[in-house]
Amino acid sequence: MIDSAQQQLMAEILDLFAQRFDKHAVLRGGMVLRMLGCERLTNDLDYVFVPYASKKDIVDEALSALKSLPGVKLQHSLNSKCLRIVVRRGDVSVQVEAKTAMQVTTDTLSTAHVAKSFDLPPRLIRVVNYSCALADKLAAWNERRLARDLYDVWFFLRMGVLPDLETLTQRLREPVYSKLVKKKDQFVGDSVDAFYDFLITHVAAWSDDRFAEELEDYLPSSELAGISMRLRAELVKLQTKTGVG
Repeated sequence: MIDSAQQQLMAEILDLFAQRFDKHAVLRGGMVLRMLGCERLTNDLDYVFVPYASKKDIVDEALSALKSLPGVKLQHSLNSKCLRIVVRRGDVSVQVEAKTAMQVTTDTLSTAHVAKSFDLPPRLIRVVNYSCALADKLAAWNERRLARDLYDVWFFLRMGVLPDLETLTQRLREPVYSKLVKKKDQFVGDSVDAFYDFLITHVAAWSDDRFAEELEDYLPSSELAGISMRLRAELVKLQTKTGVG
Protein backbone atom coordinates (compact mmCIF):
# COMPACT_ATOMS: atom_id res chain seq x y z
CA MET A 1 0.00 0.00 0.00
CA ILE A 2 1.31 3.48 -0.85
CA ASP A 3 2.22 5.59 2.18
CA SER A 4 1.79 9.33 2.61
CA ALA A 5 5.44 10.14 1.85
CA GLN A 6 5.22 8.33 -1.46
CA GLN A 7 1.96 10.05 -2.38
CA GLN A 8 3.56 13.41 -1.57
CA LEU A 9 6.54 12.68 -3.79
CA MET A 10 4.21 11.75 -6.63
CA ALA A 11 2.24 14.98 -6.13
CA GLU A 12 5.46 17.02 -6.22
CA ILE A 13 6.60 15.37 -9.46
CA LEU A 14 3.18 15.94 -10.98
CA ASP A 15 3.33 19.62 -10.00
CA LEU A 16 6.92 19.98 -11.23
CA PHE A 17 6.22 18.52 -14.66
CA ALA A 18 3.11 20.68 -15.00
CA GLN A 19 5.24 23.78 -14.43
CA ARG A 20 8.33 22.73 -16.37
CA PHE A 21 6.78 21.07 -19.42
CA ASP A 22 3.19 22.34 -19.53
CA LYS A 23 1.30 20.83 -22.49
CA HIS A 24 4.37 18.95 -23.72
CA ALA A 25 4.09 16.38 -20.90
CA VAL A 26 0.82 14.51 -21.34
CA LEU A 27 -0.14 12.36 -18.37
CA ARG A 28 -1.47 8.85 -18.87
CA GLY A 29 -2.17 5.77 -16.76
CA GLY A 30 -3.34 5.31 -13.20
CA MET A 31 -2.64 8.81 -11.90
CA VAL A 32 -5.19 10.21 -14.36
CA LEU A 33 -7.83 8.02 -12.75
CA ARG A 34 -6.69 9.12 -9.28
CA MET A 35 -7.29 12.74 -10.23
CA LEU A 36 -10.75 11.77 -11.44
CA GLY A 37 -11.55 10.35 -8.00
CA CYS A 38 -10.70 6.68 -8.56
CA GLU A 39 -9.87 4.68 -5.41
CA ARG A 40 -7.09 2.64 -7.03
CA LEU A 41 -3.61 3.58 -5.88
CA THR A 42 -0.61 3.73 -8.16
CA ASN A 43 3.12 4.21 -7.62
CA ASP A 44 3.88 5.15 -11.24
CA LEU A 45 3.64 8.36 -13.20
CA ASP A 46 3.28 7.69 -16.91
CA TYR A 47 3.80 10.41 -19.50
CA VAL A 48 3.86 10.93 -23.24
CA PHE A 49 6.13 13.81 -24.26
CA VAL A 50 5.06 15.67 -27.41
CA PRO A 51 6.16 16.54 -30.01
CA TYR A 52 9.31 14.43 -29.82
CA ALA A 53 10.52 11.89 -32.37
CA SER A 54 12.80 9.98 -30.00
CA LYS A 55 12.90 9.11 -26.30
CA LYS A 56 16.57 10.11 -26.33
CA ASP A 57 15.47 13.71 -26.88
CA ILE A 58 13.79 13.95 -23.46
CA VAL A 59 16.34 12.26 -21.20
CA ASP A 60 18.35 15.33 -20.25
CA GLU A 61 15.27 17.54 -19.82
CA ALA A 62 13.44 15.06 -17.61
CA LEU A 63 16.47 14.34 -15.43
CA SER A 64 17.30 18.02 -15.05
CA ALA A 65 13.76 18.76 -13.89
CA LEU A 66 13.63 15.92 -11.38
CA LYS A 67 17.04 16.81 -9.91
CA SER A 68 15.53 20.11 -8.77
CA LEU A 69 13.34 18.29 -6.23
CA PRO A 70 14.82 18.45 -2.72
CA GLY A 71 16.48 15.34 -1.33
CA VAL A 72 15.97 13.01 -4.29
CA LYS A 73 18.23 10.47 -5.92
CA LEU A 74 17.64 9.32 -9.50
CA GLN A 75 18.27 6.13 -11.40
CA HIS A 76 17.29 5.89 -15.04
CA SER A 77 17.27 3.50 -17.96
CA LEU A 78 16.27 3.76 -21.60
CA ASN A 79 14.81 0.89 -23.59
CA SER A 80 12.78 0.38 -26.74
CA LYS A 81 9.52 1.12 -24.92
CA CYS A 82 10.23 4.08 -22.67
CA LEU A 83 12.53 6.19 -20.54
CA ARG A 84 12.22 4.89 -16.98
CA ILE A 85 13.33 7.00 -14.02
CA VAL A 86 13.17 5.83 -10.42
CA VAL A 87 12.97 8.81 -8.06
CA ARG A 88 13.98 8.02 -4.47
CA ARG A 89 13.65 10.13 -1.36
CA GLY A 90 14.48 8.44 1.89
CA ASP A 91 12.68 5.11 2.08
CA VAL A 92 10.16 5.78 -0.70
CA SER A 93 10.40 5.68 -4.46
CA VAL A 94 8.27 6.66 -7.44
CA GLN A 95 8.73 5.40 -10.98
CA VAL A 96 8.34 7.82 -13.85
CA GLU A 97 7.88 6.31 -17.30
CA ALA A 98 8.02 8.51 -20.37
CA LYS A 99 7.27 7.75 -23.99
CA THR A 100 7.34 10.15 -26.94
CA ALA A 101 5.00 10.94 -29.82
CA MET A 102 4.63 13.63 -32.42
CA GLN A 103 1.00 14.16 -31.49
CA VAL A 104 -1.53 12.82 -28.97
CA THR A 105 -5.26 13.42 -28.62
CA THR A 106 -5.75 15.00 -25.19
CA ASP A 107 -8.24 16.20 -22.60
CA THR A 108 -7.64 18.78 -19.88
CA LEU A 109 -7.77 17.88 -16.18
CA SER A 110 -7.07 19.64 -12.89
CA THR A 111 -4.54 18.25 -10.41
CA ALA A 112 -6.67 19.56 -7.51
CA HIS A 113 -7.79 16.12 -6.28
CA VAL A 114 -4.17 15.13 -5.62
CA ALA A 115 -2.57 18.54 -4.96
CA LYS A 116 -4.87 19.70 -2.18
CA SER A 117 -3.64 17.01 0.23
CA PHE A 118 -0.10 18.40 0.09
CA ASP A 119 -0.71 22.16 -0.03
CA LEU A 120 0.20 22.34 -3.69
CA PRO A 121 -1.65 24.64 -6.08
CA PRO A 122 -4.10 23.04 -8.51
CA ARG A 123 -2.90 23.13 -12.09
CA LEU A 124 -4.53 22.35 -15.41
CA ILE A 125 -2.65 19.64 -17.28
CA ARG A 126 -3.03 17.67 -20.47
CA VAL A 127 -3.98 14.00 -20.17
CA VAL A 128 -4.45 11.35 -22.84
CA ASN A 129 -7.98 11.52 -24.23
CA TYR A 130 -10.28 9.40 -22.08
CA SER A 131 -11.71 7.36 -24.97
CA CYS A 132 -8.21 6.55 -26.22
CA ALA A 133 -7.12 5.73 -22.67
CA LEU A 134 -10.03 3.31 -22.26
CA ALA A 135 -9.18 1.62 -25.56
CA ASP A 136 -5.59 1.21 -24.37
CA LYS A 137 -6.79 -0.24 -21.04
CA LEU A 138 -8.94 -2.81 -22.83
CA ALA A 139 -6.01 -3.77 -25.03
CA ALA A 140 -3.69 -3.88 -22.02
CA TRP A 141 -6.02 -6.35 -20.30
CA ASN A 142 -5.97 -8.51 -23.42
CA GLU A 143 -2.17 -8.53 -23.47
CA ARG A 144 -1.46 -9.15 -19.77
CA ARG A 145 -4.78 -10.11 -18.00
CA LEU A 146 -4.29 -8.01 -14.88
CA ALA A 147 -7.18 -7.26 -12.53
CA ARG A 148 -6.14 -3.63 -12.20
CA ASP A 149 -6.70 -3.13 -15.94
CA LEU A 150 -10.24 -4.46 -15.56
CA TYR A 151 -10.84 -2.18 -12.60
CA ASP A 152 -9.69 0.82 -14.64
CA VAL A 153 -11.96 -0.22 -17.52
CA TRP A 154 -14.85 -0.44 -15.05
CA PHE A 155 -14.10 3.04 -13.72
CA PHE A 156 -14.07 4.61 -17.17
CA LEU A 157 -17.29 2.86 -18.18
CA ARG A 158 -19.02 4.06 -15.02
CA MET A 159 -18.09 7.61 -16.02
CA GLY A 160 -19.81 7.12 -19.36
CA VAL A 161 -16.60 6.94 -21.41
CA LEU A 162 -16.67 4.80 -24.56
CA PRO A 163 -13.53 3.35 -26.14
CA ASP A 164 -12.00 4.87 -29.24
CA LEU A 165 -12.61 2.16 -31.84
CA GLU A 166 -9.67 3.08 -34.08
CA THR A 167 -7.21 2.86 -31.17
CA LEU A 168 -8.69 -0.41 -29.90
CA THR A 169 -8.78 -2.02 -33.34
CA GLN A 170 -5.15 -1.16 -33.98
CA ARG A 171 -4.05 -2.54 -30.62
CA LEU A 172 -6.01 -5.77 -31.15
CA ARG A 173 -4.41 -6.26 -34.56
CA GLU A 174 -0.89 -5.89 -33.15
CA PRO A 175 -0.97 -7.34 -29.62
CA VAL A 176 2.19 -7.69 -27.56
CA TYR A 177 1.33 -10.49 -25.19
CA SER A 178 2.89 -10.99 -21.79
CA LYS A 179 4.64 -14.29 -21.21
CA LEU A 180 1.93 -14.99 -18.61
CA VAL A 181 -0.75 -15.18 -21.33
CA LYS A 182 -0.61 -18.67 -22.83
CA LYS A 183 -1.13 -19.05 -26.55
CA LYS A 184 -4.37 -20.94 -26.05
CA ASP A 185 -5.75 -17.97 -24.07
CA GLN A 186 -4.90 -15.30 -26.63
CA PHE A 187 -7.69 -13.48 -28.43
CA VAL A 188 -8.25 -14.66 -31.99
CA GLY A 189 -10.74 -12.54 -33.88
CA ASP A 190 -11.18 -9.86 -36.46
CA SER A 191 -13.52 -7.35 -34.83
CA VAL A 192 -14.06 -5.29 -31.71
CA ASP A 193 -17.42 -7.00 -31.17
CA ALA A 194 -15.69 -10.38 -31.16
CA PHE A 195 -13.24 -9.05 -28.59
CA TYR A 196 -16.07 -7.80 -26.36
CA ASP A 197 -17.60 -11.29 -26.42
CA PHE A 198 -14.21 -12.79 -25.61
CA LEU A 199 -13.64 -10.36 -22.74
CA ILE A 200 -17.05 -10.87 -21.13
CA THR A 201 -16.88 -14.66 -21.44
CA HIS A 202 -13.37 -14.72 -20.01
CA VAL A 203 -14.15 -12.49 -17.04
CA ALA A 204 -17.35 -14.40 -16.20
CA ALA A 205 -15.18 -16.91 -14.34
CA TRP A 206 -13.39 -14.30 -12.21
CA SER A 207 -14.46 -14.28 -8.57
CA ASP A 208 -14.27 -11.67 -5.81
CA ASP A 209 -11.47 -13.74 -4.28
CA ARG A 210 -9.40 -13.47 -7.44
CA PHE A 211 -9.90 -9.71 -7.59
CA ALA A 212 -9.14 -9.36 -3.88
CA GLU A 213 -5.88 -11.28 -4.27
CA GLU A 214 -4.68 -9.10 -7.14
CA LEU A 215 -6.03 -5.75 -5.95
CA GLU A 216 -5.48 -5.80 -2.18
CA ASP A 217 -2.41 -3.55 -2.53
CA TYR A 218 -4.28 -1.05 -4.71
CA LEU A 219 -7.75 -0.72 -3.18
CA PRO A 220 -9.34 -0.42 0.27
CA SER A 221 -11.00 -3.69 1.33
CA SER A 222 -14.39 -1.98 1.27
CA GLU A 223 -14.09 -1.69 -2.52
CA LEU A 224 -13.52 -5.40 -3.10
CA ALA A 225 -16.75 -6.98 -1.87
CA GLY A 226 -19.01 -7.71 -4.83
CA ILE A 227 -16.54 -6.29 -7.30
CA SER A 228 -16.78 -9.15 -9.80
CA MET A 229 -20.54 -8.67 -10.19
CA ARG A 230 -20.26 -4.88 -10.45
CA LEU A 231 -17.52 -5.12 -13.02
CA ARG A 232 -19.33 -7.66 -15.21
CA ALA A 233 -22.44 -5.46 -15.16
CA GLU A 234 -20.45 -2.62 -16.75
CA LEU A 235 -18.61 -4.79 -19.25
CA VAL A 236 -21.89 -6.09 -20.67
CA LYS A 237 -22.72 -2.52 -21.66
CA LEU A 238 -19.89 -2.64 -24.20
CA GLN A 239 -22.01 -4.99 -26.29
CA THR A 240 -24.90 -2.54 -26.44
CA LYS A 241 -23.05 0.74 -26.99
CA THR A 242 -21.08 2.00 -29.91
CA GLY A 243 -17.55 3.18 -29.21
CA VAL A 244 -16.01 6.41 -30.41
CA GLY A 245 -14.41 6.26 -33.81
